[in-house]
Amino acid sequence: MQNELGLTGQDLLSVLRQLRPALESAGKQRYGVSVVNAAWKDFSRWGRGAIAREEHAYQSAFSAWQLFAWLPDDTSLDGETFDSTPSDHSIAFDYLKANRDELSPVEQGVIEVASTAPYSFYTVRAVAAEQRLHLREIYTGQDIVVEGVATQSYVEGEVLFTAVLSVNGVSVLLGCMPNPLSAGNRTIIEGHREKWRVEEGKPIDRRLLYLHDTELRRFYFLLLSKVQRAGLH
Repeated sequence: MQNELGLTGQDLLSVLRQLRPALESAGKQRYGVSVVNAAWKDFSRWGRGAIAREEHAYQSAFSAWQLFAWLPDDTSLDGETFDSTPSDHSIAFDYLKANRDELSPVEQGVIEVASTAPYSFYTVRAVAAEQRLHLREIYTGQDIVVEGVATQSYVEGEVLFTAVLSVNGVSVLLGCMPNPLSAGNRTIIEGHREKWRVEEGKPIDRRLLYLHDTELRRFYFLLLSKVQRAGLH
């Protein structure tokens, strides 16, 4: 699908791939060589068992999260140090602020949107042709179609934990965890949503999802570990 700028899902994925080396370099230049280890500890702390069994499969999800979602935190350094004080923004967003004039409008838009895209749980409503998935975000109820997906890897009804990058009406998965959850987990997540709504006194929105990145990732690994334990019996 193209929009008024002629963008497709493959275009967005290509921009993400092209930006990655520069963003990784910027993170290391600012914080030092400890930055990747610190980010990995934060990313994996709730799912070490699951990740250890297939660490390579999580690298793509980790890379996207580290660059666009992670807020560097020196509490995860375990005696190591950063070369500069941790920022209140992601590595990618700080890179955008420092290099905006050198980036194309599309690159600027991708970084701006990706740096505020919250991770959440999405039900696969339909597996469509042309590498598209029809998804529904469980907490907000938003329906969305993502492009550039290896659709043979997904099954209708299962639940993905991912962020979604949407630019000018075109959407792609961003940092999708490699292990989908079975359809039965949707009821558990919906129960959590209703409890959370009561606690907040209002519907869950994207801002709340963004602010609860750590808790939602922990919830994903908790659900995944239950599935994996059940599979051993």
